[in-house]
Amino acid sequence: MKSLKKALREGRLRTHEKIRSWLKPKMERVGTRFRLAARIRLANRIAGKHPKRTFGCVVGLLLIALAGNLAFTSLYAGGHQDKPDVGMIASLDPVFDGFHKIQEGKTVQRNTLQELADKGVAIKRDLDSLIRLPVKTHDDSINIIRQYNRLETIVKSLKNQR
Repeated sequence: MKSLKKALREGRLRTHEKIRSWLKPKMERVGTRFRLAARIRLANRIAGKHPKRTFGCVVGLLLIALAGNLAFTSLYAGGHQDKPDVGMIASLDPVFDGFHKIQEGKTVQRNTLQELADKGVAIKRDLDSLIRLPVKTHDDSINIIRQYNRLETIVKSLKNQR
């Protein structure tokens, strides 16, 4: 199990390295074009000189974003809560009926396969008991061949179903 985990981790690391090697030159071009390194140093210097102001600005922007999000969702949801679309729910009944029919078909198929497998096990027991007989009659030999053919047919049909 550890080898599987190790192999998965190594695969993820290889993928990460490939993405990083592909993305790094592109990000360097963007950083150079917009002089991001200089701007980040300047912003860090200003934030270091004015920590309370920086904290206030960050908290204020987060509160504005939260208030805007709440206002937008309440306005958007408020317009649609007045009129529930009952017609859409009613039109889903045929879909659920189809799902139920599919599920019933799967249940019937599962039960049929189980019955077939049980018959195969019973035939195998009978066949083993007939083969173990020390002295076999002509009827026993015919029964062995018939049971073997029936078992072979059941095995073929089970393989085709799965």
